[in-house]
Amino acid sequence: MNLKEARKEIRHIDEKMAELFEKRMELVTEVAKYKKQNGLDIADPEQERHIVEECSALIENDEIRPYYVQFLQATMDISKKWQHRLLEGPDNK
Repeated sequence: MNLKEARKEIRHIDEKMAELFEKRMELVTEVAKYKKQNGLDIADPEQERHIVEECSALIENDEIRPYYVQFLQATMDISKKWQHRLLEGPDNK
């Protein structure tokens, strides 16, 4: 595979990731509504730990697994920021 082909494949993957990101954030919106209705905190460290543990196990390559964990954590941090915005307004977090 040459550079041009690799970049084309990466672009295709990025397009799929963008679509999945939007779907994920739609579901995060539902989670935020549930948390508000039930008086739950936005942050749930135990749930986050569980997600990281389960999902990182899906990565077979031990060398890249720590980077995937960082990716997951960044995604969860973005999700929490979105929940704060939904529940507290755009001037918060």
